[in-house]
Amino acid sequence: MRFSDVIKTAFYNLWRKKFRTFLTVLAIIIGAVLIALMTSIGTGLQRFIVDQFGLMVPQDALTVYATERSFTYVETPYEIVDSSDVVIRSFTADDIDKLLSIEGVERVDYNVGVSALYVKAAGSDKKYSVSINSGPDYQIKMMTLVEGNFFEENARGECLISYDYLAAFGWETAENAIGKEVTITVGKANAYNTENKNYSFVVSGVILKTMNATQIVIPMDDTIDMARYYRDNPNQYSLEQPGTSLLVKVSDVNDIDMVADSIREEGFSTITPAEILKEINSIFSIIQIGLSAFGVIALIVASIGIINTLMMSIYERTREIGVMKAVGATTGTIRLLFTMEGVALGFIGGVAGVAIGYLAGKALNIIGSYTFLSDYPTFEMSVFSIDMVLLVIAVTTFISLIAAIYPANRAAKLEAV
Repeated sequence: MRFSDVIKTAFYNLWRKKFRTFLTVLAIIIGAVLIALMTSIGTGLQRFIVDQFGLMVPQDALTVYATERSFTYVETPYEIVDSSDVVIRSFTADDIDKLLSIEGVERVDYNVGVSALYVKAAGSDKKYSVSINSGPDYQIKMMTLVEGNFFEENARGECLISYDYLAAFGWETAENAIGKEVTITVGKANAYNTENKNYSFVVSGVILKTMNATQIVIPMDDTIDMARYYRDNPNQYSLEQPGTSLLVKVSDVNDIDMVADSIREEGFSTITPAEILKEINSIFSIIQIGLSAFGVIALIVASIGIINTLMMSIYERTREIGVMKAVGATTGTIRLLFTMEGVALGFIGGVAGVAIGYLAGKALNIIGSYTFLSDYPTFEMSVFSIDMVLLVIAVTTFISLIAAIYPANRAAKLEAV
């Protein structure tokens, strides 16, 4: 019997018991849908996070730390050092010169961080949470504006606000926000009952909605003033006290790995954007495996149904199998025939499951775009790829193949009539 005849016969035998076949395939479909849909949701979330990372983190810049630190998960236990023995080292002016002397380094900037108490729109007493964001010109201009313009690198008293503040401040449109004034209030980091300080800014642009809904971007010089007041240190973020981390921009993004190695050789620590993305993708790989586990469990349960279906088929076709052997069918042919019936069940269930999962994912994307994801037009919650589709079909087919081995061997051992 030719292999093509075996395949045709296998599908014909399954068709003879339509309802039983349908129930068995249905169990496989449920597992395939779960695997496909959960994996696609994990892929969609991963793509969104990676895209957001690309919008916020320059690919040609590094954050450099004065002391050694770990950027990856620790795989083995390590000794805990008494905190009193740990010295957090700060950069010096000589360190900055050393970084600037490294081949491929274009510029070095302070990595300024500051916490504010709240922000208010001019003429309003309502206070809102705020996350101060700042950075070099090349970093800020990576953001996408829905209205307005970026401020110049040496500007003072201007700001970019998150799209979410429009509703909070009562500004109907992004266009209405341009030219309006906001006041950011800053307190002291290590003191209580001290006088707060207000900083006023004119809105020059509105940022496209991102995951950071409370960010307000201000010029670097204004941020440094805030940080000095916040830490009660007038020398903070100067050549005298540059801080514990710096931003280093490379001249050519293709040389970033080389520059990172040179920085590490000087005794500093850093991590490249590509290394950060690798860590992010590793985390999402684990998440996707966890999400897919539900579907795999369902497929294992479905494999029991496959065994049951094929065993019942053997009992019903015992005489037929005996006749086939009597007219010359070999043990291998009988084994292959029943194995192909199991494979066919898995293949049909896999294809149908992927198709239903794809349609469910599309429906989820459409519903999301009009409801809870309306503010994130670029976020597709469910993303299917050819590789994932082929993998799901391969998994369902393989599990069905394994499930069919025992019934196929039982059928092959039957005696001829």
